[in-house]
Amino acid sequence: CIYDKIELECIIGDDMFNRKFSSNIRRKKRMIISSIILLVVCLGLGYSAFSTNLGINGTLNVSKYDHTLYGVLEKAVSKGYAREYTGEHQDSMAGVGTEKIYHWYAPSTTAGNALATEILDKNNVIFADHCWQMIRTTDTGGVKMIYNGEAENNQCINTRGNHIGYKAEDSTLIYPTYYYGTSYTYDKANNLFSLAGTITTGTIQLGQYTCKSTSNTGTCSTLYLVDALKSGSTYYVLPLGNNSHYSQIGSLQFNRESNSPAYVGYMYNTIYPVTNTINTFYVTNNGAWGIGTDSYYSDTIDYNTTTPNEYTLTNPMLVSTLVDYSLLVGKYLLFYTTTTHGPRAGYITAASSDRVYVRELKNGDLNTSLTIGDSYTKNGNTYTLTNPTNVTYIDWYNNTSNYSIYKGKYVCDGNNVSCTNLRHIYPGSNPIKYYFTYFDTNNTYSYSESVSYSDGTYTLTGDIKTFWDLFDSTNKGYLSTHHYTCLGNGTSCSSVNYVTWLSDSLMYTTLSDGTNISEALNNMLSASNVNQVNSGIKNGIDFWYKKYMMNYTSKLEDTIFCNKRNIHNLGGWDPNGGIVGSSSSNYLTFEDYHSYTDLICNANDKFSLSNTNAMLTYPVGLLTLPEVKLLNNSNIQKTGGTYWLNSAQIFNAKTADGYYVDSSGGANLSPVSSFNGVRPVISLKPGTEYASGSGSMADPYVVQ
Repeated sequence: CIYDKIELECIIGDDMFNRKFSSNIRRKKRMIISSIILLVVCLGLGYSAFSTNLGINGTLNVSKYDHTLYGVLEKAVSKGYAREYTGEHQDSMAGVGTEKIYHWYAPSTTAGNALATEILDKNNVIFADHCWQMIRTTDTGGVKMIYNGEAENNQCINTRGNHIGYKAEDSTLIYPTYYYGTSYTYDKANNLFSLAGTITTGTIQLGQYTCKSTSNTGTCSTLYLVDALKSGSTYYVLPLGNNSHYSQIGSLQFNRESNSPAYVGYMYNTIYPVTNTINTFYVTNNGAWGIGTDSYYSDTIDYNTTTPNEYTLTNPMLVSTLVDYSLLVGKYLLFYTTTTHGPRAGYITAASSDRVYVRELKNGDLNTSLTIGDSYTKNGNTYTLTNPTNVTYIDWYNNTSNYSIYKGKYVCDGNNVSCTNLRHIYPGSNPIKYYFTYFDTNNTYSYSESVSYSDGTYTLTGDIKTFWDLFDSTNKGYLSTHHYTCLGNGTSCSSVNYVTWLSDSLMYTTLSDGTNISEALNNMLSASNVNQVNSGIKNGIDFWYKKYMMNYTSKLEDTIFCNKRNIHNLGGWDPNGGIVGSSSSNYLTFEDYHSYTDLICNANDKFSLSNTNAMLTYPVGLLTLPEVKLLNNSNIQKTGGTYWLNSAQIFNAKTADGYYVDSSGGANLSPVSSFNGVRPVISLKPGTEYASGSGSMADPYVVQ
């Protein structure tokens, strides 16, 4: 029996259910009694979200969550599709949530995979003319949902094609003569965008759309959202096109840069970038050169030091005379010219069918080989190689052992056996045969345990070590506790460098104005003013929300979207013993990398409309790794595309990594400057009812 949104179930005990009534009178009596009770209940409750279960004995059972999306998840628990979460949680800034948290769940088994498929046909919702998937309820009684594309024929089936979305961010020239709109329209039939809203020309304003057209009625197949000024007339733009996976609003970087721990933030403020000193000796320049048949080559070459400095081929021959390009190995070639002389030339170290690998000649250096020693002796400022061996560039490139036999050995320059500037070849596990990296005596630096600051000057304090050879195990060991350096052999500087990592280069972050490394980490990750600048992904989500969701804000609750930045392990950022080296144990790791069991975060990581330290513009955010892990089965999590989560993972050598869900549904890591899909998350207010639907893809719950 259904009266509007009141559902009444007539419950008859098993012993009575099969009883055959002897007359229609007895049956009619019960019908009359039930009708009277139904009428009384309906008149008493009126239009209500309450569900009334009426037993044969007159018992009245009321559940306030029937016909609500919260109730859908609550009921799913008893049916084996969902579970109750009992860990730590806080979904409102007031912290007063008392409702139970339910989430979809399937085991990671074969049976669980089948259950996951069923769940994906039960958690679908249409709200604000878009499809969503329910993830969990909140402790305030709301329901968190993740974006799942535009509805087609009031359905959310997984065979939908691509739709409008952001493409990879680009930088391009933008001029005041273009027309700009505060909104846009899209002609799906012709795949064309048109400007809408307030259309102006002249002053460029961030957050406006443009076709890069000087006509206010111009159309385009790719529309550009102006995101930020890069320099001059060059702006960062978010292109929009009809090529986005149906489950996401586009593909964006989490942040434009990744060379600082600060960039794991959904918002950030102070940036301490990590940079590096690296010395590279090119046996072959990176990449391969394509050559034309009208180019010349020769066995030898001359360098003219008069102005302009110029290389000249001796007895040149045309490339067109060759059938096999491998005959070019060991020859000389000019770049960007079809003549026999020019300012740029190279020595060919290897060749394929249509490409050559070339070591470009610099400043008249015509060397084609290196002299390498097992070790060295020192006399004053002069180093002399021991057991020297001559290695040609051709042999270096073509050696199939990747020249591992020369790892950790020493070289002067060219064919010199003695020099004042010795180089130590990087003893890595997989040296690249095109070049090698090294440390040399030009980089003799002092390193200290601690540092003091006074009157604008840092001074190295405590035990101080001075050395150049960072591949020496003794020197390398010092860096675990001697992190501070002025990048010279002096002990004072206006800004000091803190060494965070060592592999084939020395990596460090620069400190100024008296800041030490602990203060720098606090400024980047946990200070009260840490959230001042939007991440790239937050900008994109906010732009999307402004376009599609503004009229529905009143239906959404002000819930917390976590961006937990708690440090689990300092690694090389620990001044009191952090190991510096090429091992994952030396990464700066965040808490979610090791633990993802709670739904709580620090005050400055609680992004909400009502948190002054982490204030959202709109009630929308991203899922976290802990929330995804609640689902347990990767088949519930996957979409066929990738999408970002709002959980920090690590800062390795010089790259901040965050979590994303890969195409198979697993949680994976990616530099925050890389591109992944974006799926906004919202939370419907407590008590939100559905007007129709069963939750399947073909018949989703519809929230009016």
